Amino acid sequence: MATKLSALGQNIETFKQLMAPCIPHIITPEIIDQLQCMGFFEAPAAIHHHGAFTGGLFRHSAAVMNMLLVYTEQLELDWGRKESPYIVGMFHDLCKTDDYVPVASSQILGETEWGYNDKRLLTGHGDKSVIMLQQLLKGNVTMQEAMCIRWHMGAFDSKENRNAYGNAVACDQNILYTHTADMYASRVLDI
Repeated sequence: MATKLSALGQNIETFKQLMAPCIPHIITPEIIDQLQCMGFFEAPAAIHHHGAFTGGLFRHSAAVMNMLLVYTEQLELDWGRKESPYIVGMFHDLCKTDDYVPVASSQILGETEWGYNDKRLLTGHGDKSVIMLQQLLKGNVTMQEAMCIRWHMGAFDSKENRNAYGNAVACDQNILYTHTADMYASRVLDI
């Protein structure tokens, strides 16, 4: 008799399937355990916007990764290593594992309510995700991956960074397509 996996277990198994091209040479079992401890598979993608539900961060990240793979194939995007669209897409919002914390759980519906973490040590979004990914992967992040993650917010980054974002896109079009994949997942798919 097959045992039904919990939502957390399903997300972890789906992650392993999606990230198979990166396992075990980049994503080790220890890293998967760390992601679980960080709440990557349970955190929301946002509280008031896209993916505002338990597991929303993982579902959003998977959608961004899938769109980035589509763009890579259709537009023949050039990556420094073949695993880059997987890494960039899946971990572009890694900062959110630290941004939200569970504040209550409904006994009736089994739903978790999420709030903002007021005990964060790092702030920011793209920069914070890069720092956290560098730690998680023990520095095994390419400059191209770091730049795509840093600038994935595009023009939604702070106003004073718009010129730097434009310069970054001029250096590597994959930065623009990372932002486009993120926008598609969050604004069109609403996850």
